[in-house]
Amino acid sequence: MVRVAVLRGGHSMERDVSVVTGRRVQHALERLGHEVQPLDIEDNTTETLMETSPDAAFVCLHGPGGEDGTVQALLETLGIPYTGSGPLSSIRCMDKDYAKRAMRSVGIRTPPFRTFLKRAMSEMGAAAALGTAAESLGYPLAVKPAREGSGLGLTRVEAPDALVDAVYEAFGYDSKIVLERWTEGTEVSVPILEPAGEEPRSLGLVEIRPREGAYNFEAKYTPGATDFAIPAEIPTEAAAQLEETALTAYRTLGCSGFARVDTIVDADGTPWVLDVKTIPGFTETSTLPLAAEAAGIAFESLVETILMAALHSEDRAKL
Repeated sequence: MVRVAVLRGGHSMERDVSVVTGRRVQHALERLGHEVQPLDIEDNTTETLMETSPDAAFVCLHGPGGEDGTVQALLETLGIPYTGSGPLSSIRCMDKDYAKRAMRSVGIRTPPFRTFLKRAMSEMGAAAALGTAAESLGYPLAVKPAREGSGLGLTRVEAPDALVDAVYEAFGYDSKIVLERWTEGTEVSVPILEPAGEEPRSLGLVEIRPREGAYNFEAKYTPGATDFAIPAEIPTEAAAQLEETALTAYRTLGCSGFARVDTIVDADGTPWVLDVKTIPGFTETSTLPLAAEAAGIAFESLVETILMAALHSEDRAKL
């Protein structure tokens, strides 16, 4: 039996999703016979962790504060093993600008992009360069916060007259935004699992098929709003290339334990990496547990594998 603190909730805009993820993980750990302390992130979180001194923390926090290295650095300070990636990897993956630059440096294809900071807008007049940046990328393009997930603040921009509104929308979520060339193709999620003492492996390719419109926040978390094909219905050669690309991205960004790589496979079968999530959701519509189930891994076994990897994290360097 392991005494596990399940960290959930927090203050990000993905709080409700985190609560659902945390509740499912809590119940799985209890069924496995572990002693579980659900802990919603509050002002006294550090004191509570110091008082209870759990054997490990299962991090179910999404968005800023959970996926940006904040809680990971705190847990390391307290000497508590934790699930998932370390602070540096979390910082890299949370910030799409950093992640895309790191991936490009090793030859991973990611859609061309331009980055804008709110400070540069106010102090350097960077708004004057928005049109130039958009024209260099071409329309349609995506405008999105650099450090948010679940499609929050993302707008597809079809023409110049919609650019400014999309920029203001994205800045409402983050002080750093990304303009990214829109890539058409098949949307495929690649959940990755790294059991203790083993190499990371893909759990399978999950093709995402929203029933209406884009795969936005509502489509991600509303049961029945999205259909999934597992395995993804793409050519065998493209599937092999996609799995290799996803694992390369996982290693390049220094991920640990588990993660999810979000991609688009274009008409030529070429994979383009959009994003890497270090703490993907564990809701009933989340692609990681769906892929695990399709691979014959029960939800409890998935949770146990991730927990055991955290307890053996001293065997691998967490960045």
